[in-house]
Amino acid sequence: MPPLKILTIARKELKEYVLKPGSISWGLVFPIVFTLAFIVRFGDIDHVAPGLVSISIVFGTTSFVASSVIFERKLRTFERLLVAPVSYVEIILAKLLVGSLFGLFVAMVSLALVSRFMVYRIWNLPLVVGYSFLGGLAFSALALMVSLAVENPISAMTWLNLIRLPMMFTSGAIASLLLFPRWFLIAGYLTPMTYLVEGLRFSMLKYAEVVHPVYSALVLIFMTLLFTYLSAELLRRLY
Repeated sequence: MPPLKILTIARKELKEYVLKPGSISWGLVFPIVFTLAFIVRFGDIDHVAPGLVSISIVFGTTSFVASSVIFERKLRTFERLLVAPVSYVEIILAKLLVGSLFGLFVAMVSLALVSRFMVYRIWNLPLVVGYSFLGGLAFSALALMVSLAVENPISAMTWLNLIRLPMMFTSGAIASLLLFPRWFLIAGYLTPMTYLVEGLRFSMLKYAEVVHPVYSALVLIFMTLLFTYLSAELLRRLY
């Protein structure tokens, strides 16, 4: 059964890659340290709390997935999966599942930190979990696509940093997009992370600034499907 195959691959991924240096440093330590820095500096962090949780998800998922692909491409262990009776899509879905779960874990750690310093209570925790999982799927798929697209797998992290770091400033994660000129909103709408920030903002604070929460969810789903398809095509070309 396909679900059983996906879960079996996912269990292998968790066992082999959850404690890799790339997963721990960029996926866990960086978001937590970044969150603590804002807490120490500002104290009341309601306005940036959704952005801080979003940063945790983006760095957590992308670091975990990229680390697993880097090691598998470098050690040529992808072949072990490909000779097994599993499809490209099943391999990809397993990686996305594990990446999103890792991102959800990091998000909950970050949420536990920021919620203690927020003035207002979290409005809808199940919705926070839902958007966190959706965002984890979308950015896991993005990391997988980038990791399969680069010729040298070691350079995947470099390319991901070129994508992740600018998104912190163009998504409204740190400073509201409404504080910038109207033309800057174009950059915000073109930034994938914007839709995660806006979805979490609605879930945590019961308001959204520039994107309706339904649109945010739809865009995250679309991103997941698009990057999953592109990842499958890249995997077919590589093997």
